[in-house]
Amino acid sequence: MRIFLILFTLTIFSHNLFSQVKAGGTYKEYFMEGSYLMLEENYIQAKDNFQAAYEIDSTSANIHYLIGVCYLRSATQKASAERHLEMAVKSVNKGYKIDDYNEKSTPPLAHFYYGQALHINYKFEEALEQYNKFEKFVGPNDKDWKKMLEHHRMYSKNAKTAVEGPINIKITNLGDSINSIYPEYSPVLSSDERMLIYTTRRPNTTGGLKDFSGQYNEDIVVSYKDDQGNWSSPQSISENINTSGMEASINLSADGQTLIMYKDIGEGMSGNIYYSTFDGKGWTALKTFGSDVNSKYHESHACLSGDGHVLFFASDRPGGYGGSDIYRCLKLPNGQWSKAFNMGPTINTEYDEDGAFIHPDGHTFFFASKGHKSMGGYDIMFATLNEEDRFDYVTNMGYPINTTDDDVFYVTSPDGKRGYLSSAHEGGFGEKDLYMITIEGTKEKPLALFKGQIIPAEGEKLPEDLIIQVTNKNTGEIVGTYRPKVVNGVFSTILPPGVEYNFSYQSGDGEEFYNEDVFVSEELTYQEIKREVNLEPVKLMGKVKAKHSTIKLNAVVFDNAKTKNPMVGALLSLEEVGGETKTFNVNEKGKFDGIELEPDKKYNLYAEVDGKKSLTGNIDTKGIKSGKVIQQLVYMTGKPEASQPASSEITLDIVVKNVKTKKTIANALVIITGKNGEKQELNTNENGQISNVSLEAENKYTLMASIEGAHAEPLTVNTKGIKGSKKITKTILITQDVVATTNDGPSGTASTNTSASRYEFYFKYNRNMNEEDESWTAFIDRIVELSQKRVVKINIRSSASRVPTRAFKNNKQLASSRAMNLQKKIIETVKEKGGKTNRLQFVRDPRVAGPKYRGDHDQREKYEKHQYVKARAK
Repeated sequence: MRIFLILFTLTIFSHNLFSQVKAGGTYKEYFMEGSYLMLEENYIQAKDNFQAAYEIDSTSANIHYLIGVCYLRSATQKASAERHLEMAVKSVNKGYKIDDYNEKSTPPLAHFYYGQALHINYKFEEALEQYNKFEKFVGPNDKDWKKMLEHHRMYSKNAKTAVEGPINIKITNLGDSINSIYPEYSPVLSSDERMLIYTTRRPNTTGGLKDFSGQYNEDIVVSYKDDQGNWSSPQSISENINTSGMEASINLSADGQTLIMYKDIGEGMSGNIYYSTFDGKGWTALKTFGSDVNSKYHESHACLSGDGHVLFFASDRPGGYGGSDIYRCLKLPNGQWSKAFNMGPTINTEYDEDGAFIHPDGHTFFFASKGHKSMGGYDIMFATLNEEDRFDYVTNMGYPINTTDDDVFYVTSPDGKRGYLSSAHEGGFGEKDLYMITIEGTKEKPLALFKGQIIPAEGEKLPEDLIIQVTNKNTGEIVGTYRPKVVNGVFSTILPPGVEYNFSYQSGDGEEFYNEDVFVSEELTYQEIKREVNLEPVKLMGKVKAKHSTIKLNAVVFDNAKTKNPMVGALLSLEEVGGETKTFNVNEKGKFDGIELEPDKKYNLYAEVDGKKSLTGNIDTKGIKSGKVIQQLVYMTGKPEASQPASSEITLDIVVKNVKTKKTIANALVIITGKNGEKQELNTNENGQISNVSLEAENKYTLMASIEGAHAEPLTVNTKGIKGSKKITKTILITQDVVATTNDGPSGTASTNTSASRYEFYFKYNRNMNEEDESWTAFIDRIVELSQKRVVKINIRSSASRVPTRAFKNNKQLASSRAMNLQKKIIETVKEKGGKTNRLQFVRDPRVAGPKYRGDHDQREKYEKHQYVKARAK
């Protein structure tokens, strides 16, 4: 179905979207054209028109003011605003006439904008002086401006402190293979840092189209690093992803198999979040996450947790803490995503938050914020996960990672020692370049990067349908399925520590050709595990088969299963049942790798330290047909655990309640997950309770509860340090909506569609209404349903702000037009769906509302909330 209806500005000004500055114009023509282009937020072309007016009359302080504001709103030329606004503040006039080409003086706002320009150029004390001068023109009751002034003062104070104490980093431009004279931004990398996916706006973009500001549309490209550390030239990532419209990279999952991206859908629509998966050969067509991730509002950014179970995303939907907030969704046992939860006031502020990225360790959360202690616009922040599984202690990344301008998209390497971001640093190749940041003294993250490669026989290509399935051996749960790149057989993934994994290498028909166990120890340093699997010639063998199909044993000796301290100096003994015994000395990490085993044999494995013998492990190679690497953990018996009495027991009682009514909820599903992935699924009784759930000591559990599509935020229970017996009680609150009913039918039948009887839409620049929006579809279906029974009264309230328009004589006409257009569209759509339009009765209420327009071009949000249509059917 087609996108329809009244744009706030796009349909009004569409004939000017790609206009150029015409030659031979008058001062008035250039001034008026520039003024209207500013309203459209087309600051590039507005600046060109004001510059043309300046060439005719360079004495006008007003032209300096308008040029300065345009520079201030540009992507990379903000520094040029200072010299123009310096001239502008010399002729401030409280009686300034907005959008009057005869006006030569400037408004008091010139002081505010000049302060911003000085701040951008790191002149913080001078910026504060200009904010103080502007405040003299602000009325005592103008709380919004006073609040904004205080916020910008804090920017300058925070920036001054940050610049005086810079952090020790090295900033490296990624080079001219990656960067160009055009914008490059939003980088994401594979976990081995050899594949870089990013967004660019070059002339060879798909379709070669430009946006309203004259820039080429966005495309997603990919580059690869060779063994010498050189990046290849970027190539379009996939025809399944790039179109003639706007596509931008957002994030890449830790295993490199899921690419998340932002995309504008249809002309004038707000963007949404999509993803594509890698199938070995390339990227699939775009998919949505489902649930309420995408909405009629603006979703700008998203990322997945390392285990793929949590989705974080940014949205400016109502109901948050202000502006754009960061939300999260949880993957449910059925594979679907839960409804979105706001991440709360620790992360979100009354200002904008965006650019979420969580490190694969699952504990460090990076995001961008205009609040907290930003030093200007968006700054990169990070928060850490505490023992309660809550993020706290939000910290600014510091200068020079953050600057006085917007710093939004930031990702890190798996070991946490390098970061990647886009910035407009001096000495770059163009508008925005990609940089690598090396942070001196950073502690490595305690996780493992598994780098695998399947190598085909000489002269053959890698089969296209190979998969590697990774399973948590403790729980039997599949943690990932990976497809190696056909071009080089490479795949990689992040493995959390303290878990033993099984890797099953399979051909397309599901037959396993190689198998290995991998244990990731809980060492406090970053680990890299490299594996190569060489294939026999497929043409010769007739199927996929690994070379050297031997069975190997890797053994690790620990003190016990809880602390897992390596036993240095242990003597390892491998006893073949009915055969000989071999001994091996473990290394400084308690390991011995590569012990060859024979097929169809049984073995006993044990260790000795200082004359004490360990528990004995049993190994059976019977039935193993492919090559296999077996990982065996050997635990010493050690001292008896006298510190905890035999009768000690840790138990958990759970109560599930409705968050609004505080009534208990019967038959709610509660999933209890331990730190190693083991799960218990239980249901509450008729009293909403679950009692006496046994817990292990030194473990951390996550509790998730749900019922009929309603879900609770997860809670954490940590048994670390608990000695003896203890009873733990937790109350889980579920947001379970109570659906209201009305009696609409002649027989008094109940209907649950009351929410569908209302529809509202707020106009924003470059965004219009969409027939496929769920709220619009439900609203129309409701009217169709009611029209079959009786007369339907539909009240339409429409509003326009006081911002001047070009297409209407006054804003009341714009509001009336919006109401009339909505009425026509309701009639047209109800008729298409078989409703009775002769039973529809309309009442229209157009109005003009909101504050007086003061030429404050960067405060569009305060006007947009007064630009809407609202309809109610009854």
